[in-house]
Amino acid sequence: MKKASGIVLICFSIGLSCTVAKAQESLLPLHYNAAQFSLKQQSTVRSAVALPFVDDFSYSGPEPDVLLWENNGAFINLTFPKDPVSYGVATLDGLDGNGIPYDTSSYSFSTIGPADTLTSMPVLMAGLSAADSVYFSFYYQPGGLGDVPNNQTFNLFNYGVNFGDSLVLEFKDNTGSWHSAWQQDGSAVHPFKQVMISVKSSAYFHDDFQFRFRNYASLIGNYDQWHIDYVRLNAGRSKFDTLITDVAIQLFPTSLLQTYQAMPWKQFQNYQEKEIAEKHLLAIKNNFNAVKNTSYHFDAWEQLSGTTIFVSPVQSKNISASDTSQVPFGSFEIQDFFNDTVIVSTRYVVGATGDNNARNDTITREQVFSNYMAYDDGSAEATYRLLGSPASIAQRYVLNEPDTLQGISIHFTNTDENMDQNLFSIIVWSSLNDADTLYRDDFLKPKYVKELNGFAFYRLSRTLIVSDTFYIGFQQTSVTSDIKTDMGFDLNTDGSDHLFYNVNGAWSNSQFGGSLMMRPVMGKSIPFQVGVDEPTSANNELTIYPNPVHDMLMLQYASKKEFIVEIFDQSGKLVLKSEGEHQIQVSGLPAGFYLLKSTDRASGKTSIHKFIKQ
Repeated sequence: MKKASGIVLICFSIGLSCTVAKAQESLLPLHYNAAQFSLKQQSTVRSAVALPFVDDFSYSGPEPDVLLWENNGAFINLTFPKDPVSYGVATLDGLDGNGIPYDTSSYSFSTIGPADTLTSMPVLMAGLSAADSVYFSFYYQPGGLGDVPNNQTFNLFNYGVNFGDSLVLEFKDNTGSWHSAWQQDGSAVHPFKQVMISVKSSAYFHDDFQFRFRNYASLIGNYDQWHIDYVRLNAGRSKFDTLITDVAIQLFPTSLLQTYQAMPWKQFQNYQEKEIAEKHLLAIKNNFNAVKNTSYHFDAWEQLSGTTIFVSPVQSKNISASDTSQVPFGSFEIQDFFNDTVIVSTRYVVGATGDNNARNDTITREQVFSNYMAYDDGSAEATYRLLGSPASIAQRYVLNEPDTLQGISIHFTNTDENMDQNLFSIIVWSSLNDADTLYRDDFLKPKYVKELNGFAFYRLSRTLIVSDTFYIGFQQTSVTSDIKTDMGFDLNTDGSDHLFYNVNGAWSNSQFGGSLMMRPVMGKSIPFQVGVDEPTSANNELTIYPNPVHDMLMLQYASKKEFIVEIFDQSGKLVLKSEGEHQIQVSGLPAGFYLLKSTDRASGKTSIHKFIKQ
């Protein structure tokens, strides 16, 4: 069984079992909750589709094509699968159609039930019969770069087989009833497999025929993933009609930059020779059973102005049957643009004789030069967990010229716990020593953004000029030693050489290949955004004063409730405790920041307050 400990047993840990509540770093499956995004909207369009029905999901998403699908939870993406047939897959997981876990209360991994559903539009099948040799086919892969669906022996769904985290295909008959056509239990990650199904029953040959994919999963988040690719339904096929006559772009093109996925234009404009990648790559997959001579080229332009930057010559090469080729494109110079934001769009096009699917022959990537630096590509395939207090995380960045650091953006992910009351301190260092601390802001909490892969922005309270090498990060300062902070981790790019953690007084380089989704925001002052970077207010049941305080801290309660008051230092150590008192002598405490935790004796409700001891 996975999972009471599966969230940690399937992660990687350093030196310790992931179940031990000691400071460590670990890697977990990705998980979103209702507080993070609501982009997966159910389609309301419903119009019949004529044969052939073909979709390889080679488009940006996150929604499936509304002309082909009624969606309730499937997520179209380019980043979760391994070695897909063509770029873009439909991913089914434990989130509903709005990106919210189906189970938002129990946080139990053991509850397995129906999760996402991807349903076709009605398909015109009247007039056909079994004699027309109608076949349905698709490719599937468990897990990919995401969470692997587990094989568990539950007989839950009355299909006559035992399965747990499963993928199911169903057909709708002429009475409106759904019937199982195929099912697969969870397993380890394997290459995409093609499934061929003969449609024979006369009950399916009607003009309101539909098919649907459904998955059964742990219902608390983005777990138990199945990836679906290249769905085809047509007459005149046979069980041997497995060949896809298609040369396709397989993966997202690599970055134009050597180190970063994004950086400010100011840091790039006059330093292109240093920052631009020697080559950028495009993966092309030949799905034919024979060698195909394939052409490829790209063009680039600045998106905001429409200015053409570069047009490459058309090249070609022979790609072996069922093989993938990484074709390189050389670097090119980008002319001066006198804007704060520059977006370079690169459009790649491939072609081969006999290719019957033009949609996956073109893909466009946007290289953003804005006010932030990033190693990650903006898509979190896993969760990076920092466990323990005190424990710190830091990510290194290098500037070509001095700049103003305005804030830090972090993509927090919810997992099996609510962490929005955990405390941490944002820190900026010139090197990883306490003596080289440039900035510190205490008593902050994780903020969950209502946007897919969204970043919470933490504004610095004062202007900070940084130059050369600097580090951004935070230290966990909550009062419990098993505090956890979960952040998005991109598995498609590797910035691990620049990621460090400190759990025992010494800094170590991260052992996980990938990029932490934590970014410095640079440049001009950023307008305050209500709801994005507003401060968290304390519970108004209690007011503390004076603040800063020298000797006597006064407590003013708004009711006659009885409270327990605990005071902790920055490391999370309990230094004072009081019950029912209206004043606390703090003259014996060293100067610095402190955390006061007030607990209602009757209800157990707590509030957090911070003060400065002078």
